[in-house]
Amino acid sequence: MTSTDDPAAPAGWHAWAAARDAELADPSGWLSLTALHWLTGTPTAYGDLPGLWWADDAGIHVDPGGIAVDPALTLDGAPLRAAALVWTPAGGAVGDLRAGDRLLETVGRGPLNHGVRVRDPHAPAVTAFAGVPRFAHDAAWVLTARFEPAAAGTVEETGSVAARVRHHRDVAGHVRFTHDGDEHVLQVAGGGQPAIWFRDASNGRETAAFRVLGVDPRPDGSVVLDLNRAENPPCAFSDHGTCPLPPAGNTLPFAVLAGERRPAGR
Repeated sequence: MTSTDDPAAPAGWHAWAAARDAELADPSGWLSLTALHWLTGTPTAYGDLPGLWWADDAGIHVDPGGIAVDPALTLDGAPLRAAALVWTPAGGAVGDLRAGDRLLETVGRGPLNHGVRVRDPHAPAVTAFAGVPRFAHDAAWVLTARFEPAAAGTVEETGSVAARVRHHRDVAGHVRFTHDGDEHVLQVAGGGQPAIWFRDASNGRETAAFRVLGVDPRPDGSVVLDLNRAENPPCAFSDHGTCPLPPAGNTLPFAVLAGERRPAGR
């Protein structure tokens, strides 16, 4: 299933694979997610989390429970002993919020969706992780494309694996390339690392529902699409992600048997 020991693969691909495995092995990484609780305007208890949680226009609040506070609930290492605003729309999380050694990640996904995501360093997915399954490196999947930049400020709305969430993200442009004699065009999302979120004919069997490929357009407009480095999105590893879906046109009609395979057990 994996080929990170393939001596014929380029050193750069081995380094990419090792870095990916190290990232996913992080005890507070994507494999550590064990819950995502969407909040309402009413103070409510969620699962085994200490305290009562709610959200309003000011942000996300937690009340540790008055006199009978749970000392496991801490903010920046100190027990939280009174109701507190722990996330704001302008500033995000106000500090390091934990329940024991579990990290409580406060999240906002638009003006109506606020939640608390739990990262547990002892989650079974973390302790059992032995690397991402991958296809053997194949130079045939290193393609050359042309990058066509979008107009400055181009933004597109897309759905999410979390049905209640909509994403607005920058569009960097499009890549145009040929495979087996046919031309294909894929949208490139902007941001710190331009990337292609795409589907192909291998999804749901050999690979996850969709994958992501980082791209680095050159000054002359050319770009290398090394599909051996196609990555699973965070939601391929966890049911508690809010990944954006690929754009409607980013579906390839052929199977891309390169890059990361579907994670074991998913």
